[in-house]
Amino acid sequence: MNTPSTATQPSAIAGLGLFAIRRFSAGERIAPYSGPLTSVQPSTPAASSPVYALEVSPGVWLDGSRVDNPSRHANHSCQPNAELVWQGETAGAWLIAFHAIETGSEITFDYGFSLAESLFHPCRCGAPECAGRIIASPLRPALRRHLRFSRPRD
Repeated sequence: MNTPSTATQPSAIAGLGLFAIRRFSAGERIAPYSGPLTSVQPSTPAASSPVYALEVSPGVWLDGSRVDNPSRHANHSCQPNAELVWQGETAGAWLIAFHAIETGSEITFDYGFSLAESLFHPCRCGAPECAGRIIASPLRPALRRHLRFSRPRD
């Protein structure tokens, strides 16, 4: 039997978070992101309902909403310590450590939201360079430009 290496508990970022209950090395698999694959795109729920679906390839979704998927509680951060990697149908999706993660640390990854999606999802990660919205790292400069030009002027 495998000993769990993560636990869920209240998070300062949002709701429940995923926390390391042992140290992880850079490049180490932390936990699987599990659930059934489907070709049905998840519907957008009410603003207060979380979505745990990942598009793993065009038109193929991994539904991570099942209770036996603790990785669904990994929150977004603008300065993540892990990444979510799809390793194919056989291996599935895994959270993998970017760098060493110490015991007790919250495990976070970049959700990779588009510019349009980010406008509806504020970020509360608390990172020094937080974009203020949940958005993919490469798109953060575009978000900053958008927000700068959309503010009311004097």
